[in-house]
Amino acid sequence: MKRRLPRKLNIMAVLLAVFLSGCGTAAEEELVSPEVPVYNAMVPKTAEVIRGDLTPQYSERLDLLGYERVHYQFTQAEYDELYGSYQMKIDEIHVNVGDFVEKGEVMVSFHSEVLDLQIRDYEKQIEEAGLSIDHLRRLSAIDPSEDHKDEIASLNREIEVARLYIADIEETYRKLNIIAKTDGFVSLISTALREGYVMPGSDMILVDQSKGLYTTAKTDEYEFRPGEEFTAHLGNLERRVEVVETPEGEDANMVYFMPLDGEDEMPNKNLMLEFELPTLTDVCYVNRQAVYDKNGLYFVYVVQENGTRRAVEVTCGDRIGNYMIIREGLNGGESVELP
Repeated sequence: MKRRLPRKLNIMAVLLAVFLSGCGTAAEEELVSPEVPVYNAMVPKTAEVIRGDLTPQYSERLDLLGYERVHYQFTQAEYDELYGSYQMKIDEIHVNVGDFVEKGEVMVSFHSEVLDLQIRDYEKQIEEAGLSIDHLRRLSAIDPSEDHKDEIASLNREIEVARLYIADIEETYRKLNIIAKTDGFVSLISTALREGYVMPGSDMILVDQSKGLYTTAKTDEYEFRPGEEFTAHLGNLERRVEVVETPEGEDANMVYFMPLDGEDEMPNKNLMLEFELPTLTDVCYVNRQAVYDKNGLYFVYVVQENGTRRAVEVTCGDRIGNYMIIREGLNGGESVELP
């Protein structure tokens, strides 16, 4: 007598048969290797702790003392008066870029046929009134009984008024000319101005003014002494400068340098001063970016041979350029992590 399998076992047997039938088909096909995941481990940036001699490089920017750039331009209202009322045209540009100008110097003069015609009319009135006065005086000389004093006085008043009008027109000319407001060097003349026209609200001329000295803050790295000379540079430009005493009224916490050459040339707004400091012998130092500061405690991350890192507290000395002197905590030769 055959024993029947339970109903649940029959169902599982059917499902297993179907599953095995499917696997048998897949086994006949070529197997595909599974995709291997890529491990992107971060390799830390490191720096070597060095022990040896270190020659510090002093590098500091020198700023032109009292530097200010003066902008010369016409407002829309001034432009409307210039060209609308007087039909002014540029007469002459009296300066070039790099020229030194003094306060009150005319840099650009303008010409106006309208104003010139008015001046000629008033000059003609003065001339005619003068001729009339001469004529009346001759008549009085011929016949003293004829009194022309009132007429002569009236003509003199006309001459005085005409001269006042001419003075007003000349003052208008002076106001509309571009006049230096301060001493300085011309650093820009606009292309539009050179081509004979004005754009309201845009710079026509720029003048750079300064006190003629360069300055930088005092530092513990080097003690500058009056009379010392250095070569400062900007790109390929080199300029000799001399340390001078603190000028009266200036900040005693700054160092002041007087240019020794190129006095007649337009000064640069900034110069770089770079030179070597005395060599420090047998010191331990490291890239200063590797040193961390936490609440006044300094430490570095030393990278171990197995790739791990450990924090090591250090005692720091002076910061020398991009390096930090390490007095205690490191010996030299270690590899430390950079941020």
